[in-house]
Amino acid sequence: MAIFLNQSDVLFGVNISFADFFCVIILMVLAFSHCLIIPIIPIVFFLVVSMSVLLTAVFYVPFHFELYLDPIKIISDYIKLCATILYFFIGYNLANLNLITKTIKWYSIFGILIGLLGVTLTVLNLKIFSQVLFYADTRYKGLMIDPNYFSVILITSSVYLTRLKEMKVKWKLVIFIITFLSVLAAGSKTGLITLFCYLLIRTFEYVFSKKKNIKMLVIQLVLIVMTIIITTMAFNFFQQFISDLATSRPSFARVYLLFADFNGAVSGNGSERDRTWYVALQIIKLSPLFGIGIGTYTSIASSMFNYNNVAHNTFLQITAEWGLPLAVFFLSYLFYTLGKATFSKSINTETNLILRDIIIIVLFGSMAITLSNARILWFFLGAIVYSLDRNKINSTNK
Repeated sequence: MAIFLNQSDVLFGVNISFADFFCVIILMVLAFSHCLIIPIIPIVFFLVVSMSVLLTAVFYVPFHFELYLDPIKIISDYIKLCATILYFFIGYNLANLNLITKTIKWYSIFGILIGLLGVTLTVLNLKIFSQVLFYADTRYKGLMIDPNYFSVILITSSVYLTRLKEMKVKWKLVIFIITFLSVLAAGSKTGLITLFCYLLIRTFEYVFSKKKNIKMLVIQLVLIVMTIIITTMAFNFFQQFISDLATSRPSFARVYLLFADFNGAVSGNGSERDRTWYVALQIIKLSPLFGIGIGTYTSIASSMFNYNNVAHNTFLQITAEWGLPLAVFFLSYLFYTLGKATFSKSINTETNLILRDIIIIVLFGSMAITLSNARILWFFLGAIVYSLDRNKINSTNK
């Protein structure tokens, strides 16, 4: 199942992954062997969200906004919502069986191999399986349905390998280079910004979180300042380097905009994030308390704002669909969990830090793409919730 978390495709209008079939099989095996654990609070929250979004979509939105909604769309989106809780349960139960580390390992290795394949095909300009592996024959998307989604997945795959204590520094550098070049091959501005933000977190953690004497801390701070200065001085060279790549490789042209015209990168060249987010905020204002339910977003956006697209922001999408109370509750719990994994010394284990980093990367990517139904978000969230609860119980018993 782990390797197929790097794969998804659209069949009959539904986003399907081979991991879904393994997910069902694993749940059945756990249930028949009486090993399936269903946590009470998550299932109750899921039922509350289900009832709220269905009632809103079926009864509130059609009458309040005088819109005809496609029942198939509502059912399809509800199936996606159900899939999220199933992946949460899978992650929770695999953590209970002490299989989550092995799962992360193979998920990461397979993800980096897919990224390496993309770098090779792009650099050598090979058109092998271009219809399967590339978007519009130019942007590498791996086995995912979207280059941006692929980039976020790829960055999460680098976490395990770069956090392994046994991994030598030179190999960690190789993993980073592969990740960086793969994001460029995908032409993903979202991926590049996400990677940069994650690197900042790791740098900050390295400098300040580990115990060091004053001399070593000063040396590291000086090195960071020098690196920033050198990077600034070399920015024109790097910009020219990316420009040359953009000339020969179309996928790099999108990323080049981040260095040449950041505002244009956000608002133009196929992104139009500024308008997308504006529409999402307006939809939230229309029904802040109950939201608009599931399967209704694009219909309302098209009918009232002449814009047929999703929010391209997980936080805005969830708030628009669930309403502010449920969205704030969920996001508060999510950030509380991340904070708990970060600052509680008794449960600050290597596995928990890896799970935390994966979720943080997904949240960074969520700023520019809608990942509310992303399998890896709910799968690894379930794993870290169990891991933190188990460590809490163990520390209490001691």
